[in-house]
Amino acid sequence: MNLAGSDLNLLRVFFAVVEANGIANAQGILNKDSSTISRALSQLEQRLNVRLCERGRQGFRLTPEGATVHRQAVRLFTSLRGFEQTVESLQSVATGRLTLGIIDNIITDPACPLLPALRSFQAPDRDRVKLNLEVLAPEEMERQLQDKRLDLAIGIFESPNEHLHYQPLYQETDYLYAAPDHPVATEADRRDTALASARIVSRRFLREQELALLNQADREGITFTASLEAVAALILSGAYVGFLPGHYAQRWVAGGELVRLDPKRYHRDTPLQLATHPDSLDRPIIKDFSARLSNAAGGPPATRT
Repeated sequence: MNLAGSDLNLLRVFFAVVEANGIANAQGILNKDSSTISRALSQLEQRLNVRLCERGRQGFRLTPEGATVHRQAVRLFTSLRGFEQTVESLQSVATGRLTLGIIDNIITDPACPLLPALRSFQAPDRDRVKLNLEVLAPEEMERQLQDKRLDLAIGIFESPNEHLHYQPLYQETDYLYAAPDHPVATEADRRDTALASARIVSRRFLREQELALLNQADREGITFTASLEAVAALILSGAYVGFLPGHYAQRWVAGGELVRLDPKRYHRDTPLQLATHPDSLDRPIIKDFSARLSNAAGGPPATRT
């Protein structure tokens, strides 16, 4: 079959539904209602003459044919984005689209260079640049960088992907926190004993480092989440102990809702890195924004390694 522009639009709808694991979850991503999305899927199935997915009361599930089409769609959109990036790299000015991924709750950190970089980047003459910003977990950012759906990502990447490029950007310091009435906070003289039986919550991508710092690397029954806000909510509930960045927890410490525990003992400097796909490093828009981030962080301009 010969693909037309309308076919690509239908494939994008299908791709979004698969990535969101269902029509209902894809509505916000696509800014379309469920009936419109369902019609688009039916049109694509008619165009391809295959059943792509089962959808209805039983939930969303790809058919084997749908899984194959999704794999090929990933390859197609990655190639299209690669073509766009190659053309942009031929230009001498920073134009085009820049899609940036970040982990949650970093802008309250005075050391974070994101806001200064955004302010300097979005000058009046930037009307030819389309800027997209997404908040994602580190593993999802790495996946989207590989698929070329993201151009740059700022995050904590504990297990670097060999197919991506990483550059140190800045550091944030994490401390151990508990509610003021938690036994770990009230019984300072037997804190180690209290910690041994306390409920621990940790960001999933930092669990090895945090549990090692607590000397509980072999412990089971830890609550893990990818969201910093979820970690904070559980600690604020009074039932959990966990690490939070100092800049993020400060408002609750100032309000007496959280206590920082033994900061000299329980703290960790966490490096945040700037990640991108090696194929994108020569694009003017990537070089421009990366340099602004580095300058705002007080470091050297981005370099290729």
